Amino acid sequence: MSGPLDAYPLLLQPRLHRRLWGGSRLAAWLGDTGLPVSGPADEPVGEAWLVGADNLVTNGAYRGVSLGALAATHGAALVGEAPFARYGAVVPLLAKLLDAREDLSIQVHPDDAYARREHPGSGHLGKAEAWYVLEAAPGAGVLRGFTRATEPAALRAAALDGTLPSLMRRLPVVPGSVVVNPAGTVHAVGAGCLLFEIQQASDLTYRLFDYGRRGADGAPRELHLDRALAVADLSGGGEQGAAPRPSSSGWTRLVQLPEFSLDARAMAGGAPLAGATSAASFELLFVAAGEATVAGGGVAASLVAGGAAVLPAGLGAYTLQGEGTILRCLAGAGRSA
Repeated sequence: MSGPLDAYPLLLQPRLHRRLWGGSRLAAWLGDTGLPVSGPADEPVGEAWLVGADNLVTNGAYRGVSLGALAATHGAALVGEAPFARYGAVVPLLAKLLDAREDLSIQVHPDDAYARREHPGSGHLGKAEAWYVLEAAPGAGVLRGFTRATEPAALRAAALDGTLPSLMRRLPVVPGSVVVNPAGTVHAVGAGCLLFEIQQASDLTYRLFDYGRRGADGAPRELHLDRALAVADLSGGGEQGAAPRPSSSGWTRLVQLPEFSLDARAMAGGAPLAGATSAASFELLFVAAGEATVAGGGVAASLVAGGAAVLPAGLGAYTLQGEGTILRCLAGAGRSA
């Protein structure tokens, strides 16, 4: 892999993860084609990691190479100047599908500063995240933030006596709903939700409440109350995020955080649309509905619903054609929609 990056749209092999709360819907999105799976064999699949450091490229010159290895070798040419300056030669984002048959634990994630201070040498970033709802059972919802300002002692007591859900703001969701969770936001995915999640590439999670569930070892799953209270935003309110912002480019900005942005675009077939990556960030494309073909660097990559592609920062011009709903994620906060 020495030499300059051969920039083209990268397709990646999803990686499945079994989770205690998982469901049965991901096969309909990704197919049942022998994808790698980890976790206890008696637990259902709850997550599909679509784009991350460990995902292997499945097309073109880098077939069989992990995205993380490409980032380590090619740095800013792959991930972009902004994330490279902030984090180095690593993949800064992780894109997943989550299928929740049960309510997930109520949890919170730290920011970068806390992660570096309290977990030095771990390689973990903080964790901001956003959800785009793909499927929702009737009455499904998520927990996000508190109905009113909460004191640390009251939060600890509620986490221990099982009343924490009653302190939180419940947001009903339907397909197309967007929920934004900056670092420090106490939150939980509710049963019946199938989500696309874009997040910082970190697994630092502090669990506050888990409905008394037990792990594979038969013991109650660990809570992390001290760390959670150190990072949690205990103010009232639980709004999902800023209102969508359409732009003249045809993309609508759904999420804008310092760590990443999320855009959406409705495609109706017709002639290919011209786009271009910038040196600031790679682009991550995800097909939420329909199908699409992205072409650049002499390579065309076709995607169906549930599929994702990475466009290296050094790619430059590309075309996008298809029909349905396309999501686009950029690392950092500098580029407009």
